[in-house]
Amino acid sequence: MVAAAIFTTLAAAAAWSDIRSRRISNALVLVIFVGGMAFQAQTLSASAVGMGLMGTVVGLAMLLPAFAARWVGGGDAKLLAAFGAWLGPWGVFVGGLYGIALGGLLSIAMAVAGGVGREMARNVGVAVLTKTAPIAPLRGRSLVVPLGVPLAIGGVIAMLGGVP
Repeated sequence: MVAAAIFTTLAAAAAWSDIRSRRISNALVLVIFVGGMAFQAQTLSASAVGMGLMGTVVGLAMLLPAFAARWVGGGDAKLLAAFGAWLGPWGVFVGGLYGIALGGLLSIAMAVAGGVGREMARNVGVAVLTKTAPIAPLRGRSLVVPLGVPLAIGGVIAMLGGVP
């Protein structure tokens, strides 16, 4: 339970940072990663440490294509990778799916509220029809989705046992 409380606190710090500045600092991501690896190492099991490292790779792989298309920021991709150190490959996969789904809902709400809902729908339509991902245009800070928030929620759900 202590590990879940520490993870939740770190995830909340990342979410708050993303809300406040639309950035997640590398220092905070490093603390989350090192904390996750320490959590795995405290079992004194090489397989647990391996699961933490595999979780990091899975978390990074989940958002790397979206980062390349400028759909998410580098901090978001690194955050999910750091969560993988805590959650392992399956946990970060499920938690990441929860976070990505919640992030999609948040992005729709923000696009509609920000007056770019039609443009977003058009881009999604083009992506579906052509099977290519359009490069996202640069936006003002108010339209940058703080993906750290839904990723943190998904990570906490996975940490607290919401992984099937």
